[in-house]
Amino acid sequence: MVNMAIKNMVTAIDFGSSRITVLAGVKEVNKSFRLLASADSGYDGFANGQFIEPNALQDALKKAIDEVEGELHCRLDNVYVGVPAEFCFVYDTMLTRTFAKKTKITAKIVDSLFMEDMENNPYNTHTIVNKAPLFYVINDDNRTNDPIGMVATKLQAKTSYILVENKFKILINGIFENLGIRDFDYLSNTLAESVYLIDEHKRNEGAILVDCGHITTSVAQIMGDGLQELKSFSLGGGFITADICKALDLPFEEAEALKGQAVVTLSGADDNYEVNGKKYSIGAVNEIILSRVDQIVEMIKKCLASFKVQLPDYIPIYLTGGGLNYIEGISDYFRRVFDREVIFVAPRALLYRKPDLSSSISLLNMAINLYK
Repeated sequence: MVNMAIKNMVTAIDFGSSRITVLAGVKEVNKSFRLLASADSGYDGFANGQFIEPNALQDALKKAIDEVEGELHCRLDNVYVGVPAEFCFVYDTMLTRTFAKKTKITAKIVDSLFMEDMENNPYNTHTIVNKAPLFYVINDDNRTNDPIGMVATKLQAKTSYILVENKFKILINGIFENLGIRDFDYLSNTLAESVYLIDEHKRNEGAILVDCGHITTSVAQIMGDGLQELKSFSLGGGFITADICKALDLPFEEAEALKGQAVVTLSGADDNYEVNGKKYSIGAVNEIILSRVDQIVEMIKKCLASFKVQLPDYIPIYLTGGGLNYIEGISDYFRRVFDREVIFVAPRALLYRKPDLSSSISLLNMAINLYK
């Protein structure tokens, strides 16, 4: 029997590129959280800004929700839906407040700057789901990430807005109505990952986050607490497995096992990987893998080159997601092909320290900290 909801429980729903993840948790001390239950449901994912099998989406989502509700013996409540980068768009503007005389900036003044923002969204195809400051400017010339305590006659906040495509919301709203879920809101997956995976002082300098999943990859430029740029493309680790399947005439499971054995820094033509008693040339397998990896690298580089603001070369690329991080040697390979340091990141909590959990754990963290 389903009981009343657990007090202060928050639910996060993550639409990954190969599975839907539902997590329920509660807030604990020091902005931490406790995961109460979670469930995954495989589905066909999305590509090029649309779900591959939208008609199957409700059944996949219901399966994961039913599993979590069954484990907790209660209905899910306070639901936050993560919006993948492929369904998002980012723009920024400057919010301004002037004072009749020199005024000491307080947290209340900063909060009112954002509360009074009319959010004049110029895009009728999208809806704002998140906004956050990139940086502040005091008296037109003093840029800072923390204006509180400073004295000013003018306070400005360069503010990032993340928008979700209306067609995504319409689809999910309809599914939730069918499932009887009334209390829900939307969050940006990429913003949640940015603030959870990357330290604040690193974000204040500017940061680059790449999340390579099974089918899709996102590239974000972060400044302060917001996203300055966001791009995505439909290419991920699943394409590498598909290439191995096609080139070596293997079933998917064996191709995945072969990819899992690969060490891409090896080049021995006479040595072999072995799967189910069959041997495959290290050189040949690595060539298949790196051919697709190079395509992903070129797409990441195109995204970075398209950004209006180019960050200095000493700013690293933070890489997460399950698409590439499990391929041994990929970190060394990436450091050679990019003109930047490459740092692998994953959730900090010991039990969840896996890059393929970055999106879902980050969403739950943000949802719990937003819930009042």
